Order: sequence, then C-alpha cells, then structure tokens
Amino acid sequence: MIHSITANHPSFNPVEFTPGLNVILADRTETSTQKDTRNGLGKSTLIEIIHFCLGSNVQKGQGLSIEPLRDWKFTLEITLVGNRVKVTRAVARPNIFVIDGTTTGWIDQPDREDMFGEKPIKLKLDQWRAHLGWALFGLSPSDQPHSYTPSFRSLLSYFIRLGNDAYDDPFRHTRQQQPWDVQLHVGFLLGLNWENAARWQELKDQEKGVKAFSQAIKSGVTEYARGSVGELEAERVQLESQLEQESHALQNFKVHPQYESIQQEADRATAIIHNLTNDNVLDRRRLARYRESVAAEKPPSDTAIDELYKEAGVVFLEATRRTIAEAKEFHSKIVENRRAFLEMEIVRLERQIENRNNDIRKWTDTRATSLEILRTHGALQELTKLQERHTGTQERLEGVRTRISEVRNLTAQKRKVLVEKTELAQITERDHEQRRDVWNTPVRFFNDNSQALYKTPGHLVIDIGGSGFKYDVEINRSGSEGVSKMKIFCFDLMLLQLMPIRNNPIDFLIHDSGLYDGVDSRQRALALERACEVSEATNTQYICTLNSDMVPRDDFSAGFNVDKYVRLTLTDKSPSGSLLGFQFEM
Repeated sequence: MIHSITANHPSFNPVEFTPGLNVILADRTETSTQKDTRNGLGKSTLIEIIHFCLGSNVQKGQGLSIEPLRDWKFTLEITLVGNRVKVTRAVARPNIFVIDGTTTGWIDQPDREDMFGEKPIKLKLDQWRAHLGWALFGLSPSDQPHSYTPSFRSLLSYFIRLGNDAYDDPFRHTRQQQPWDVQLHVGFLLGLNWENAARWQELKDQEKGVKAFSQAIKSGVTEYARGSVGELEAERVQLESQLEQESHALQNFKVHPQYESIQQEADRATAIIHNLTNDNVLDRRRLARYRESVAAEKPPSDTAIDELYKEAGVVFLEATRRTIAEAKEFHSKIVENRRAFLEMEIVRLERQIENRNNDIRKWTDTRATSLEILRTHGALQELTKLQERHTGTQERLEGVRTRISEVRNLTAQKRKVLVEKTELAQITERDHEQRRDVWNTPVRFFNDNSQALYKTPGHLVIDIGGSGFKYDVEINRSGSEGVSKMKIFCFDLMLLQLMPIRNNPIDFLIHDSGLYDGVDSRQRALALERACEVSEATNTQYICTLNSDMVPRDDFSAGFNVDKYVRLTLTDKSPSGSLLGFQFEM
C-alpha cells in the first residue's frame, strides 16, 4: 500500500493516499485563460515520482533527471511485508536508496550504518529492486540473473503504467516490449506456468541460431562451408590425400648444410657453360669463313697477263716484261703468306674450340654433380615452407572435419528443436488444462469488470499457439478508442483483484488520465465506481489522475460522491498550485 509522496523542497505539494479509490485532480480555475493548461500541473510527474522511488531507470536530461531538479529528493512511504517504511531517492544520486523504518522479516536483512539500528539503511539500485521483487511479487533474488525469468520492473509496469505507449495494449506496457516478455510476465500474473513461456523463448533462440547458421552455410560466408555434407566430404578426401603427399615429402626431405653455396656453384657453372658455348659459336662462324677464304685463295696464271696484252696488240719491252714478272712473283708471295696465315688461324680456332669443349664438359660435369645434390637435398628455407604448407593443410582439414560435424549437428539440432517444440506444446496444453481452475478466475474477473461497464461480459482469451501463449481481450462494441482503453482498465483491474488470490503482496494499481481520453462519460463513471468497489472489497488501492473536465459528475450513480476520494487538487491559478510548486523551462 502506498501512503504518501513527499519531497525535500517546501514548494512540493505532498499527497497522502488511503485504501480504496484515490483521485488526483487537475482543476482549471475561474480566472485562468484559454492559454493556461492542466497538462503541466504534475499528474504524470506524480506517477513518474512513484516509479522513480520504486527503482526505475534514470537517463540524464530526461524525466526527473533534469537541471531544475538536480538537488531534489523524493520520498515514498509504502508498506512492504507488513512494515511501513519510507524510501528516499535523490535525483543527483539515483543509485542510492535510503530506507527509513523497520525491515523485520525481509529475506536479506540489510546492514545499517550503526549497530543500534537507528540510522537509515542505504541500498543500491539492484539491491532495492531485488527487495521489491520479493516484497511485491514473491520473486526469489536467485531468479533475477536468468535471461528469461520474471523481472520486477516489467511486472510493476502493469500496475503503474507510464507514458502513452502503455495505454495501447492491455498486454504491453511499452511498444518495444518483446513478445517473450509479454508471454512470460502476463503468464506469471495470470498464474500460468511462466517457465513454459521461458522455455518457448529458449527454443526460439535455438531455432534462430540454427537458421542463422544454416543461412551462413547456404551463402558460403563460412571459410569451409560448401552447402552440403557431400561437398564437404569431397573436400575432406582431397585434403587428406594432399596431406599424405606432404607428409611423405617431409619424411624424405634432406637438408644439405651447404645447399645455398652449391646452388650458387651450379648457377656459376651454368653461366660459364653458356659463355663458352657462345664463344664457340662465334669462333665456328669465323673458322667457316677462314676455310672458305683458303679454298678461294689462288695465285694468278703466269701466261694470263701476256695473253691478255697480246690480244690487245700491246708489245712490252724486255725491261717491262721483267717488272711484270717481278710483280707476279710478289703477288704469289702475298697469296702464299695469306694462305699460310689463314691456315694457322684455322688451326688456332680449332684448338681453341676444342679447349672450350673440354671446359664445357668439365663444367657440365661439375654442374651435374651440384644439381644431383640439389635434387636429393633441400634448403632449410624450403623445409620450413613445406612444413608451413603442411600445417596449413592440416588446419584446413580440421576445419572441414569440424564443419562436417557442425553441419551434421545442425541437422540433428533442427530435428531436436522441432521435437522439443512439439513436446513443449503438448506439455503446455496439458498444463493449461490442469490449471483450468487457476485461469478461470482471471477470465471471470475480466468478464465481470467488462460487464460492469457495458452490461455485457467481455472475454479474456488465453490460447496456446505455435509460439507459446497467446492472449486477447474482447468486448462487444470494440473498435472505438474508448472501448480499447476500457479493455486495458478491465484487464488491469482484474490483475489487482487477482493478486490477493495469487498471494502476491502488491496491492495497488495506478492509472494516468490518458487511460480515460476518448472514453464515453458514462463508461468513465462506471469505471471509477467499479475501481472503488473492487479496491474497497479487496482492501487494495486504486490511484488515478484526472482533469476536472473529465470527471463525469452527471453520470455517477446516486450516492457516489467522487469528491471524497480526491486526495490532491492541482490548479493552474499560480505556479504554487502545480505538484512541484514552481514552473521551469525544459
């Protein structure tokens, strides 16, 4: 039960609550103008303060965590497990909660600052949430770290809806709420087996992982994936054969300590052989020309000149004849000398070519010896490269073997998830049938609440689908915004009725004025009367904020006086009439 809200600033308008119906009213004064508004008086801020004191997240620059409120502290007085305590949270230090009051019976007794228990208790955010989860919903602190277990903050948001998104769907308190969160927390509140909802989500996660990996294989984004076990097996066989060949090469590999110098010697021998061969080619060409010249080199005939001149009718004197004879003799000497020179050059070139041939044979033998050593041995660098290549092949083979195993496991996992989903559906259906008496109660409560508003009962539908629990609410004349809002009202009020039966200690329900926007005045009147009736009958608490022009005074039943349930009236007459008691610009 919430008793009061106060702050450390005197301008704040404190509010006290009682069991039953509690109304926070925003009233337009007679002197206010059309420019004045009740939207900034603090109705929603009051609900935000309650959330703040009950462990909501704080984001700097949003909500209460703004500069004008930096030195503010808000205090919520509440009864938890039979103990009336005050919890104070400072805007400037949102991770610390100061608890003032007795904590007898708390499962985790917090340490006080002194041994006599006179000073307040200080708790951190996670500690306070754990205490509240246990105190309001019976949650075990050991359940909190698990991914898919009931969360105190999510459960609380069904009893204190905050923001416009919270009034769009009975089963969601925020638009971003995940389907599993809805299934699990609504199931918990209705008394269904929420662990089945958690298991549904775990199977969905497994199925999502299987699909993601299957898609990766199909698209080939993985290094060894080829799309099928058959293709992977083919690659495995090829790699195993390659590995065997590399292993054999490594086993027979011999490292020569002078491999590099021998390789250099073989390269040098090759270069010398090439040079000698080139020189021989040149000399053989020269030798061929010399041999042709020797064959063509002949002295002139002794009678050739005389006969030539005779035919020309030239008669030479004796002295002239002697000179010609001397010239012929000189020319013959020249021919003989040239012939002798060419013959000597031919001999020299032949000898030189033969010598080179001998050198070529010698260097060829030297190179052959070196190449034989290089053929039967290897360098250390080559051994290292071969070992690296061998290691790489081993890694690829292991990768392929692993991927084959993964693909086989993927197929098995697909079957396993499908089987488990089928089994879980059967288990959930049996459990749902066995809990008929449990879920009959919330169905009946919802029907009663909707009938109180529309004279015909609505329906709370709880089904088991292929993805887990499916919830729906139906009220005749649905379709208008007002009826949609009243679905939320009937559902939330049903939860409030259900908590004492479920032994959940939470005993309050809070609605903002947004719930009543667009609702017919007659249904607004019936809703407030129904909330009053239910909260008084169950010794619980219904708190709502309303604008004064939303109060359907002409539609209330005879004898129902809404004014006696008004706990605080906020006005726009002056800044002091707002909840915080002052105005500021964001």
